[in-house]
Amino acid sequence: MLLTYFYALLSGALSGGALGLTGGGGSILAVPLLVYVVGENIHLAIGTSLVAVGITSLISSVGYMRQSLVKFKIAFYMAAPGLISTYLGALINKQIKGPVLLLIFAVLMIYIGYLMFAKKKTQEQSQPDSSKINYPKILGLGFITGLASGFFGIGGGFLLVPALFLGARLKMKEAIATSLFIIFLFGMFGLGSYLIQGRQISLLISAIFVAGGSVGGVVGAYYARRINQVALRRIFSVFIILIGISIFIENLIQIL
Repeated sequence: MLLTYFYALLSGALSGGALGLTGGGGSILAVPLLVYVVGENIHLAIGTSLVAVGITSLISSVGYMRQSLVKFKIAFYMAAPGLISTYLGALINKQIKGPVLLLIFAVLMIYIGYLMFAKKKTQEQSQPDSSKINYPKILGLGFITGLASGFFGIGGGFLLVPALFLGARLKMKEAIATSLFIIFLFGMFGLGSYLIQGRQISLLISAIFVAGGSVGGVVGAYYARRINQVALRRIFSVFIILIGISIFIENLIQIL
């Protein structure tokens, strides 16, 4: 049991570090780490991940809050649809068997890895313009991200950051900072959804995962300002794709 706790701590540090570095991409690692390193089943891992990633994101966003980079009004506006969609996502994944769910998750990992690798360099100097905020787009992507959070147990930063950058006209650092806070809100919505549905969540493992993630997140956010983001993103995206392919092959064999 102590070894399980150690693995949870290590997994949290890895996921939190990646989360702090990429502003959301690291959350995709939480569920595979909980399944393959900690040893949880996929449904329990998704619930654990919702809580752990949410709290880790909040901790990672503290440094950004001190710099006034988190735009709370936009964050709450975008997260509002998640009250419903996160619940629906959690309800849907309950009906899907473990190997099938992991197979779908693997496809998502490969797709996110591709998006991160192909992403063009953004214009850091673009200025936010509240008069041009695309509210329908923000609401729509907020709903979709909440659905993905509830279904997969991920933060959804791969959707949030582009939506905040393009739809809300935030600078990239503001988009990353605000996305971390939104991921926290989705995590809390997910926790509420699981409790309402009477589903199991490993709160102790979540707490240990968060302990590791809090350290990893702070370290990741610190180095994010000092590392070439293009090179980092591409290395991380290839890593995600390779993990996704291996998970896909393993579970496809199980299903067949």
